[in-house]
Amino acid sequence: MPKSMGPISLVAAAVICQLGLVNVATATENEMERMVVSATRSPTQISDLSSTVWIIDEASIREQTDSGKGIKEMLAALVPSMDVSSQGRTNFGQNIRGRAMVVLIDGVSMNTSRSISRQLDSIDPFNITRIEVLAGASAIYGGGALGGAINIVTKKAADSSDTFEAEAGFKSGFNSSDDLDYRTALAVTGGSDSVKGRFSAAWQENGQWFDGSDNPVMLDISQTGMQYTQGYDLMANMDWQLANDASLSAMAQYYRNGSDEEHGLYMGENFSGVTGDASVLETRKGLDADRSPATERTLLNLSYSQDEFLGQTLYLQGFYRKENLDFHPFPYVNETSGVYNFSASAQNTSIYGLKAVVESKPVDSLTLTWGLDWDKESFDSNQMSFDLNAANQHGGLVMRELFTTGRYVDFTVESIAAFIQSSWEMNSFLVLNAGYRYQHMENSVDDFIGYNQQVAIASGKAKGADAIKGGSTDYNIGLVNLGLVAKLSQDQQLWLAYSQGFELPDLSKYYGRGTYKADADGYLQLQNSININDTRLDGIKTDSMELGWRYLADRWQAQASVYYAVSDKVIEVNSKDLTINVKDQDKRSYGLEAQLNFDITSDWQVGTNLHLVRSEVKDENDWIDETVTYASPSKATAFIGWRGETQKIRLQAEHSFSAESDYRFKTNDGLTSELDSYTTLDLLGSIDLPVGTLSYGIENLLDKDYSTLWGQRAVYFYSPTYGPESMFDYHGRGRTFALNYQLSW
Repeated sequence: MPKSMGPISLVAAAVICQLGLVNVATATENEMERMVVSATRSPTQISDLSSTVWIIDEASIREQTDSGKGIKEMLAALVPSMDVSSQGRTNFGQNIRGRAMVVLIDGVSMNTSRSISRQLDSIDPFNITRIEVLAGASAIYGGGALGGAINIVTKKAADSSDTFEAEAGFKSGFNSSDDLDYRTALAVTGGSDSVKGRFSAAWQENGQWFDGSDNPVMLDISQTGMQYTQGYDLMANMDWQLANDASLSAMAQYYRNGSDEEHGLYMGENFSGVTGDASVLETRKGLDADRSPATERTLLNLSYSQDEFLGQTLYLQGFYRKENLDFHPFPYVNETSGVYNFSASAQNTSIYGLKAVVESKPVDSLTLTWGLDWDKESFDSNQMSFDLNAANQHGGLVMRELFTTGRYVDFTVESIAAFIQSSWEMNSFLVLNAGYRYQHMENSVDDFIGYNQQVAIASGKAKGADAIKGGSTDYNIGLVNLGLVAKLSQDQQLWLAYSQGFELPDLSKYYGRGTYKADADGYLQLQNSININDTRLDGIKTDSMELGWRYLADRWQAQASVYYAVSDKVIEVNSKDLTINVKDQDKRSYGLEAQLNFDITSDWQVGTNLHLVRSEVKDENDWIDETVTYASPSKATAFIGWRGETQKIRLQAEHSFSAESDYRFKTNDGLTSELDSYTTLDLLGSIDLPVGTLSYGIENLLDKDYSTLWGQRAVYFYSPTYGPESMFDYHGRGRTFALNYQLSW
């Protein structure tokens, strides 16, 4: 937590706390009873949940995104415990409660066993009807949900009476002719009482961005950014109403967002910007690459439900997801010879699975939800190395394939889990929630020759190499959750909860490493290795506790919770090659998550949210601050809004606190380990015209110049090993203006 916040401030913050139902402007006493979330595996009333829940409805989503904000920025503004956004493609480090999150689309996870943080680079906001956020470690979803779960619910034909939806807009800081983003989208809905469908297409194109000092924002070559990109989201949703109170729905999505393949980062002749003069680094036209960064996903989802299945409610789901993630070419630097390799990876995942859930009520006061989950995931990757002569001459803008090797170990993960969740209304005042999930995972890893050794063979510097043997291992995990809800009134609840979460660290960055020695013939003999047969990768288990309170009335909406989560291991990144180690070292996160909204009048509303968080690891007998590459800073937001019959306007501020760590990094400026604080101010508004709605926004109203959270972390990850600090210091966008027109009929 910020060191400047004393006990009095913490008590005051606990009083100024608000509900996660950020979309609610006014509410009746019974409204909380009617609100349900599907992210709990079956529709559940919020008033019965012993956990912190945030629901963002379509109106709140559109208010933010139509005024220029992306999904990551919108979530950070509306969910207290979610970190500020990187404004790039990655959501690495954008945690919930200081921990990693699971992102789902209609209940299908976007996460993979290869920990690439592009889960929120998955869908256009035009296709979202609401977002449900469950904060805290979750036993319901099993692996990965240590910080929480975000379920993105897509638009269905049944949700709208309109036949057509269309929108078009742009965003610019007016710093140059390239400082222009624009978007357009169209959806068609139709059908009959028994079958309905919605078909949509959304297009987004981004230009160059400028910071608050009117300087071009550095192009992100580490996790890839959103400058000079083009993207589209094609989606089809179909719903059938069947006999016997049954329904069937199908969703197909194809999403792609990638480089415009014309602009890239100029790194100077002979990569002088990487090894010496950082002032030559700049974005230029003239990119000619055999591989450029992109996110490409295909998602198929089929769901069936029946209200009266042997006296119970049945939910079935089958899904398939395939994603191809290409990264920006990256220069690998040697202290003596400079850039010795210039290459880009492609990392591909496919996953398919089935889910079955049954909900029953043996007695009126008891609800049981139980079922099975099964899925199988496959991962492969490769690294394309480029001709250094051509790259040297053109500052890294010309990338001609020289050879392609493997990048990480290929693996498959198969998982099957059984779970049961119960909700017992002990009386009109108390609800007891309890559940258990048992999960079996089988991990298989292929044989693999070390990456550097593959490069040596492909470039003719080695005759061959021993393979690091693959194999398989399995895990059996049991996760428990327990919660008690006290219904103080129809519009107010208090809860106490305990839940467990589980995470298996990135297989690809752990296995497949070894030490080699060349024999007299130039053959590389394996001396030792980290392989699946001899070195088992340990999973990380987290115990999470929270005490919470929520209140939803006519003029006040509030929610607050204090939480404490402790894990039995930590992940440590090796800065030289970005592989990982898992250490038997406890890690804990604790804090306060709170939000408060108040309707001053029927037109005016004010609100604030706050997240105070501290992340620590145990070093011998003492707890010390976690490294800032993973620790989340505290955050606060506030807004004032006015809603008339045809207009609305909202002024909102967001502040990311500074964070320090006892762990020190050696950078070009010496020993330091700190994340700087910054504050941004945004103006959002809309006007209902005789035909359609015109939305507008001014982001970073005060034109603040700052480094994003990812930009500050990237410096610690990549500099000076891979280049100067300025190469990875990604600044936030300066003052920008957005205009969007939306029409439905």
